[in-house]
Amino acid sequence: MNQNQPGERALRIAEEINKRTATRHYRIVLNTSRQPAITGSKTGGLPYWPSNKDYPTDDQGNKMMMLIQINCGEAHLASPLPDTGMLQWFISTRADAMYGIQGNISGDSNRFRVVYHPVIDNLVTPQTVESMDVPTHSTVADHLTPVKREVAIDVTLETTHMGVTDGRFSAIFNQVVKEMTGEDLGNQPWNDYMGNADNVYFENNIGMKAPRHQLLGYPTFTQEDPRANQEEYGTLLLELDSQFDEQNTPLVMWGDMGSGYIFISEANLQALRFDKVLYTWDCG
Repeated sequence: MNQNQPGERALRIAEEINKRTATRHYRIVLNTSRQPAITGSKTGGLPYWPSNKDYPTDDQGNKMMMLIQINCGEAHLASPLPDTGMLQWFISTRADAMYGIQGNISGDSNRFRVVYHPVIDNLVTPQTVESMDVPTHSTVADHLTPVKREVAIDVTLETTHMGVTDGRFSAIFNQVVKEMTGEDLGNQPWNDYMGNADNVYFENNIGMKAPRHQLLGYPTFTQEDPRANQEEYGTLLLELDSQFDEQNTPLVMWGDMGSGYIFISEANLQALRFDKVLYTWDCG
């Protein structure tokens, strides 16, 4: 193989990083062709919620809006995720809540909430939830929610790889380069080392391509990884990307084409402690 061929070095490094970081994740696909049930996996709309359970509220007592819910059994999830029950993500829709976050990353559940129902009550109906007067994408001002439509969700188990915006990427890149070439990059950024000629080859062959809706896997940030001082939250629980439909109408829109993320520690995920998570979103 000709090592001087344009892009050859980039492809070899990308292949090795993909090999080392390959992991299983659940890809989420927004399916506009069918109407989701109240107990189904979906974005927006009325959430599944049993009437005998306190509904999530923010720090001012306002009911939160459900962004996404995953019916774990229907999605055929497996360990470390729960294989039964319902997993949901709520945010405050107050005008000053910034999609339920303070700063660039937050563990403050007063403005967002991840809820897990171990058992789904199939007697819950849209009418019973409507009677609770909960906010949805259709009753909240457009600029206060990133979720714009109620859309059914399909979930598939796939393999994914770490992308260049993950905060752990540079260390793996440097290790691979050192083993393959003997060069110690120190603090030299990966894109400086690759140079302009190889960057396109490299970025086109590394990580996961958009849209990036997923459970587990690796986050792909619009800006930079905000977890510098939160290393224990190394597991991506959920990523919800921006996406348009075939008519170029937004289904999900975080600011200017951003994404939202929920992180959890490995121990808390194993224990199904979804009250111990970190939340962030970013955009261009």
